[in-house]
Amino acid sequence: MITVLCLHIATKQASYRYRVGAFLPYWKEYGVEMHAVSIVGKNYIDKVRLALLAGKYDYVWLQRKPLAPFLVNMIARRSRLIYDFDDALYTRQSTHVGKLKDKHPGSPAYISRINHLLGKSSLVFGGSTVLCEYAQGYAPPERVFLVPTALERPPLVEPLFREPGKVTVGWIGSNGNLPFLRLIDKAVYEVQRKFPDVRFSVMCGKSPEGLQAQWEFVPWSPETELQWLESIDIGIMPLENDEWSRGKCAFKLLQYMSHGKPVIASAVGENLTAVEHGHTGFLARSEGEWQSGFEKLLIDGKMRRTMGAAGYARFLSIYERGVVQSQIARLLGSN
Repeated sequence: MITVLCLHIATKQASYRYRVGAFLPYWKEYGVEMHAVSIVGKNYIDKVRLALLAGKYDYVWLQRKPLAPFLVNMIARRSRLIYDFDDALYTRQSTHVGKLKDKHPGSPAYISRINHLLGKSSLVFGGSTVLCEYAQGYAPPERVFLVPTALERPPLVEPLFREPGKVTVGWIGSNGNLPFLRLIDKAVYEVQRKFPDVRFSVMCGKSPEGLQAQWEFVPWSPETELQWLESIDIGIMPLENDEWSRGKCAFKLLQYMSHGKPVIASAVGENLTAVEHGHTGFLARSEGEWQSGFEKLLIDGKMRRTMGAAGYARFLSIYERGVVQSQIARLLGSN
C-alpha cells in the first residue's frame, strides 16, 4: 500500500473538490492510502509538525498552496514531494487590480516560493499544458506530468428549467471570472437581437453587471449545479489571451462536456486541447467568430446533439474521474 499525506487548500474551493476530494473515497481501490489535511489557517508550528511527519509517508502531496522554502526543504528531505497546481500562480490574475502583496500570485515572493517548490518536487502534476511547460523550467521534464482536473460521470438529474423549443446558452463560474463575459458582450447582444427566444443563463455567486446583453441569473449552489448543467443546450468559456488565462485548465468546458453539451470557447491555453474545433464545439478568436459559433449551433439542433455526444465521449476517455485517478496511481507506483 502506497501511503500519501495530502496537504490541501480549503475544502470549499473547487480546486480541492475536483483535484483532491473527488479521489478520496476511491484511493484504496488503487492500492493507495491517503491522509488528507487542510493547511489553511494552520500556524507555523502546526506546519512544522506536519513537515516532520513526512517521513512516515511514501509521498507528501502539496496541493496548490506553496509553503515556505524551509518547510519544503524539511518535507523533501524526509519523503518524496508532489506538487499539484491548476492555475498560473507565477503571474498576476487577469482580474487582479492594484499592488500585488507577497501572498498574491504573481508577486516576486510568491514566484520565488513556486520555483523553489518545483525544484524540490519528485513529481509535479500540472493541470494544463502551459503549467507543465512552466514547471519544466524548474523541475526535470521527466518529473512533470499533465494531470487534468477530473469529474465524476454525472448522474441522471431533472433539468432545472426546460422549455420545449427554447435553446439555452449557459456560463458557469466564480464571481471573479464574471468580467470575461464582457469579451463577448457585443456578440451575445447581436445574437439576442437576431434570436430573441434564446435564453442566456449564468450560474454564479452574483449577477453580471454592466453588460449590454441580458443574462438570466441563477444563484450557484451545490444542490442545483448539476440540474443547471443539464438544462443548458450550449456551454461557453470566454477568456482573455493573457498569461493567467493561458494557464487555466478548461474546467468549465469539462463540466459542459460531461453533460453532453456542445461548447464555444476562446482559442486560449488548454481550451485548444479540450475542444476539437468543428467536432465537439467551436474555438473563437474574435467576436465575429463567437457570433458565428452561436448562430451555427442555435440554428442546427442536429449539430448540437452530434457535437454534444462527441464532447461527452471525449470527456469519458480523458477527463472522467476514474481515468485520471488511474493515471495518478500509475505515476505513484512507478516513482
